[in-house]
Amino acid sequence: MGVPITHERKRDAAATKAKILDAARRCISKGGYANTGIRDVAAEAGVSYALPGRYFGSKAGLLEAALIATLKAEPFLEIERASFGENLAALIIGTAENSRPMSMTVLSAGDPDARDVATRIVKASIVQPLAEWIGPPCAEERAVAITMLGAGFVTHSQLIPLLGQPRSISMQNPVARWLAETFQMIVDEPERWRDYATDAGSR
Repeated sequence: MGVPITHERKRDAAATKAKILDAARRCISKGGYANTGIRDVAAEAGVSYALPGRYFGSKAGLLEAALIATLKAEPFLEIERASFGENLAALIIGTAENSRPMSMTVLSAGDPDARDVATRIVKASIVQPLAEWIGPPCAEERAVAITMLGAGFVTHSQLIPLLGQPRSISMQNPVARWLAETFQMIVDEPERWRDYATDAGSR
């Protein structure tokens, strides 16, 4: 009887941790890291206040785990190279529920601890894999450009909603089309980036 109970407890713990991470994603994406407390996450998850700390150690640890889990759930490089821009733009624009990694990282920038966590995770989980996938020349610079462009769109479509309510934005919006085409240009036209690097080196 002891073994099944142990397995059941492990399953319960895994389900609880997943529930907490999902709640953290929603809370941090909507209110930002600084405005989200452990109690908020626990309440959103419907669990005891003590459990997020028990499983993740601290609010920064919870942010790190939530970011990693979110990025694993969104394999943005598992798409055809020819449709990369369209797919990435659609993924970013589909943040109406505010649970995507771009929202989480942008809204974490105001807190030093959260910013350090977000910077490390974004570099390791987005910039480096993207640079390897893009390939030379200037792979890292192009990966950083894509990351920064996506974060800027999130900032000015959600936090400072220049395009109106985020839920009303679609891929038919001219700015959304520009975003998709610019992502694709960065992937497909590496010689532009070689030219930028040459120009910078000559100054």
